[in-house]
Order: sequence, then structure tokens, then C-alpha cells
Amino acid sequence: MENMATKQPHTAKVERLENDYTRLLDRQHAAAKHRRNWMSRRRAKRALRIIACFAFFILILGVQLVRTNASRHKVDQQVVTSQRQLAKAKHTNADLKAQVKQLNDQDYLGQLIRSKYYYSKSNETIYSLPGDHANDVTAK
Repeated sequence: MENMATKQPHTAKVERLENDYTRLLDRQHAAAKHRRNWMSRRRAKRALRIIACFAFFILILGVQLVRTNASRHKVDQQVVTSQRQLAKAKHTNADLKAQVKQLNDQDYLGQLIRSKYYYSKSNETIYSLPGDHANDVTAK
């Protein structure tokens, strides 16, 4: 191994000629290298533009997705609120239907009128007690 480390580098025995042909080759090589560098810079710029366009469209679509999601959430809340209102309205409707049904009953109607307005049947006496101030027959 010591032989290799102490060995002198091999020198070329061929020398380069400086003439028109070698200068032309040098210019051609330099022009080709310049053209490759120019093309690689051009391709890099083109790739950067394409990536920028994709990023722009992805940004626009992302914003649109966020807006759509927020809008959907708002609509979902409105649906829940509307369903609660509908359930409440159905319950109120059922109560009103029950009241209509009771008001169509002659016995209940007579009892309601006698209680609320202190009407009496013939030969009937109504006594009002101090704690007896109900607004409705059903409240007693």
C-alpha cells in the first residue's frame, strides 16, 4: 500500500493543440453547455409556473370547501331549529285539538261555563271560597 501512496500521478503524454479546430470544438462545447443550462433554467421556470398555477387552484378550491362546510353547518343548525319548532307546533296542535274535542262535549262545556263565569242551573247555588280562583276547570 505504501507503494501506491508514494507513486507519482501519471502524466499524459498527449498535449492539446491550439488551433482553429480545437477552438471551434471548445466553442461548440461551451455553446452546448450554455444551451443545456438555459434549457434547464427554462424548464425550472416552467415547472415553477405550473406548480404556482396548481397551488392557486388548490387554494381557491380549499377556500370554497371551507365556505361550503360552514354553509352546510349553518343549514344543519337551521334544520335542527326548524325540527324543534315543528315538534313544538305539533304538540301545540295536539293540545288545541284536545281542547276543541272537549269544547264539543256538552257536559264539559257546561261545567266550564259554570266554573268560569259563575252561571248556575236552575235551583243551584254557587259558593265561592277565598282560595278558589281557578282560571279554568282543568286547573282545579
